[in-house]
Amino acid sequence: MRKFYILMLTIVFAFSANAQFSGDFAPANWTLTGTSASSDASVDTTNAPTSIIFNGNNSDFGDCCDLQDDYAVTVTSDGLISFSYDFVNNDEDEYEEFYYVVNGVATLITQPTASGTIMDISVSSGDSFAFRIFSGDDCCGAGSATISNFSFSNTLGTNENSLLSNTVKLYPGTTNGTYNLEYNGNTNLDSFSVYNTTGKLIKIISLKDIETTSIIDLTNLSSGVYLVNITSTEGVITKKIIL
Repeated sequence: MRKFYILMLTIVFAFSANAQFSGDFAPANWTLTGTSASSDASVDTTNAPTSIIFNGNNSDFGDCCDLQDDYAVTVTSDGLISFSYDFVNNDEDEYEEFYYVVNGVATLITQPTASGTIMDISVSSGDSFAFRIFSGDDCCGAGSATISNFSFSNTLGTNENSLLSNTVKLYPGTTNGTYNLEYNGNTNLDSFSVYNTTGKLIKIISLKDIETTSIIDLTNLSSGVYLVNITSTEGVITKKIIL
């Protein structure tokens, strides 16, 4: 994680975000539909806005096969969607699958039980975005997905520098809450700033003594979605991370 900024410019966040299942993405704005009229798929929103639990079809009605249920919302502006998931397959792998869907185009997240994070799905105003659980049968155990750290961001920031974007790499470290920063540019780095999804500055780390690599320690921050600004004499880049 690096922040590029030796110039004392003010970074203006033209950024707005829905943190978790709130605002335009509150549960009331989502709709659950399925290919089977007898589906018993459900969505538990008890822990919203922090998380939801999407349970797939397990009705054992007999109208198999290849059934699916979607939990969908209409996107109100251009932006990026990110989320964490914990999918439990209570059936055989080939019978339960978890997807995200944009305008009917489905992307497989996992078949077996798994957890992870999906970052920066590009969507436009008016698009339909959905989570989908596919059931190859309608019995013998349902797929269940707990979805958390849901975020939608409009614009990541101003003064974005494409040259810096090509010279900085930021990726999760081997320890939870840490990130590895690699830099192969020709100018000096200045700072790494962390903002929450409301634009509040949470933490600043100096990068002035960094040459090519650094381990960024964010273990003292709460779990959630954050934006980081990395600055140098060339400008600034902004990246999104999930802890």
